[in-house]
Amino acid sequence: MILRWVLRIGVVAAVVLVAGGTRRVSAENGPSANAPQAADTADFLKQTGLEGRIALVQFGVVGCPLSEEGIGRMVALDKDHKIPGLAFARIEGGKETKEAADYFTAKAVTFPVRYDADGALVSAFDGGVWPTYVLVDKFGRVRYRGPWPDETKLTQWVEILNKETADAGSGAPMFGVAALDVPKLLDDTRLPDLEGNVKSLRDREGAKGLLALFVDTQCPFSATAIGEMSSVASVLGKQSINSVLVNIDEAKPAVTEFYAQKKTGMPVMYDTGKGTQTAWAVTAVPTAVLIDSSDAIVYRGRAIWADVGAAAEKALSLPAGTIKFTAKGTGAG
Repeated sequence: MILRWVLRIGVVAAVVLVAGGTRRVSAENGPSANAPQAADTADFLKQTGLEGRIALVQFGVVGCPLSEEGIGRMVALDKDHKIPGLAFARIEGGKETKEAADYFTAKAVTFPVRYDADGALVSAFDGGVWPTYVLVDKFGRVRYRGPWPDETKLTQWVEILNKETADAGSGAPMFGVAALDVPKLLDDTRLPDLEGNVKSLRDREGAKGLLALFVDTQCPFSATAIGEMSSVASVLGKQSINSVLVNIDEAKPAVTEFYAQKKTGMPVMYDTGKGTQTAWAVTAVPTAVLIDSSDAIVYRGRAIWADVGAAAEKALSLPAGTIKFTAKGTGAG
């Protein structure tokens, strides 16, 4: 399931995975699309003593069996120091209560626990499904996000991160992400647009590349990115890079009704199932993927347009600052 925040009548609903199925927990005053995500993550790491350290952070909630199982593993690893150089933390998706405090005491949790009742940290780290595990490197970059990682792989990842001496930047490679066969995906991803024309992503490419923005109609952060894409596409178009919106995992009536009210200025392709989502390994919306003329992914991540522009400049061997966007994008999703 896509990790998404669904905004309905001022209430943000987070999907929570529990044994035997899923349930939804509502939290009022959820994260804003304009929340300072970078500041939130940096403040969290500093306040919990994790700044400059490699840390595995669990997003969980008291009462969730899978969260409880994971925190038991974390306590055991921390107690025995089984993975040298790895610290731990828990972000609790609720208010600080006596019940929660008693729970962590009973679990003999020795690492930091931070309460996140307003959802700011969930938004900042993209931890919208409980439990989610995030591995942060020494420079505060998220290098893994997903379910409980295999312990052997986790040990190997930490060994790699321990050896890093410089910040890899916003393009730091993510662990646990399968390599994509981009040429095949461009050819095989054939979807209808709003006019009913079925074309492949290959057909949508410009002479020097393609920006595909994976979105849906419910996520407020997708809405922010969609609203800005017309201006983004205009700038990239001057560099012969085409843009396309790819709406995933929603019924045709919802898609056509939503985009009927939008002037996107570019093709909107849509998949009513999960095929495209799975094939492109999309775990959150919006996800921006910039592909150059050699079918290489030069940017994949949040819809932060300055980062997309910097990646495009590098791919096109342009001086820094050549590609300028008026829109900022969103660091959430």
